[in-house]
Amino acid sequence: MIMNILLLLQKSYKISLCVLSILFISGCWDSNELQDFSIISGIGVDKGGDDPENRFRTTVQIINPSIVSGGQQGGNVQSSPVTTYSETGSTLKEALRKISNEAPAELFFPHIQIMLIGEELAKEGIEELFDVIERDPKFRVLFPVLIVKGHTAEDALKVSTSLRPIPSAKIEGSLKSTKEIWGEFLSTRADQAIMKLGEGSLAITGLEINGKVEKGNQTANMQEISQSTKLEIKGLAIIRDGKLQKWLEEDTARGVVWVNNELEQTVMNLNCLEKKDAVAIDIGRAESDIKVKVRKDKPVITIKINAEGAVSETHCSIELDKDKTIKELENQLRKEIEEEVMKAINTVKEEKSDIFGFGEYINIEDKYYWKRIKDKWEEEIFPETEVSVEVNATIRRTGMKVKSYIK
Repeated sequence: MIMNILLLLQKSYKISLCVLSILFISGCWDSNELQDFSIISGIGVDKGGDDPENRFRTTVQIINPSIVSGGQQGGNVQSSPVTTYSETGSTLKEALRKISNEAPAELFFPHIQIMLIGEELAKEGIEELFDVIERDPKFRVLFPVLIVKGHTAEDALKVSTSLRPIPSAKIEGSLKSTKEIWGEFLSTRADQAIMKLGEGSLAITGLEINGKVEKGNQTANMQEISQSTKLEIKGLAIIRDGKLQKWLEEDTARGVVWVNNELEQTVMNLNCLEKKDAVAIDIGRAESDIKVKVRKDKPVITIKINAEGAVSETHCSIELDKDKTIKELENQLRKEIEEEVMKAINTVKEEKSDIFGFGEYINIEDKYYWKRIKDKWEEEIFPETEVSVEVNATIRRTGMKVKSYIK
């Protein structure tokens, strides 16, 4: 009898547990499938018309999920993996609302990979562009921002790309790899741009269209072995008071990266005997440190850089097994880095744009002094501020051979 009662209680317990589990599992009653959305991979903003009602021209690049999921690439592409829609409006929100009338489904913003800004709009001012991005919870602010050199953002978003079928993903990947390997460019995220626009000047990497936009806007462009129209990460834009002031290129742009302590890897070319740029040094480690002191009511800035590299290529007969040779190369490397950094500093001084954030270092060092000079820092004091660069360059390795076969 007791056993029967125990079995009955055990069964009742199991049934109650199952019922409770069903009640407490909420499920995904309000979920939506990805195919119910128009997934935006990239967004671009250009100058619209001269009238306030068409102030901005906004473009979105929407992924075609049926093509992308099918894995069509290169010569197998039959239709474009993305589609772009463009509209004008007095605000970005208005333009996006208009685009939603054309898009096949509700616009989905969390997967945005890049934001592009046309050069013409960047020259007029970009301060107003980020309010909706910061305010609307549908946006994530961790995507990089780039400025399109000499073209509109709409043009760039229409260029088809090979290897990576989604152009926005290609641009983001190129920016990441060039930053990590070449060291000439910065990756400025939307949240960083918002913060720096509120503080003063900043630098934003550029994007260049090489070739005709009309050819780039064809699927045939991505089927070619060598594309007729390509997208290339190039240039570093100085932004002051929200407006594009100047483009920095090559070594000058890399000088900015050195100072900002964002250089991961790069290649430096040194002279060998009488042969120019005949020795390649792979920089594998770089660190920079900024120190500020206030002396005689003037800020003095010191930038200390430590760089380590290895000889990766020579085009001359050089005796790398001798300490004297290595010391000579290290001295030459040190001077090259100093020149790059000073060239960048002098250029931004001329533009009166503290893209390095030196002002914040002064604020940390002496808050009362900074409070006095803050309003005239970029315009009057920064261009006259003493900045010195100290570089310690070390060559750790010489590769598999110390003596070249080159005579």
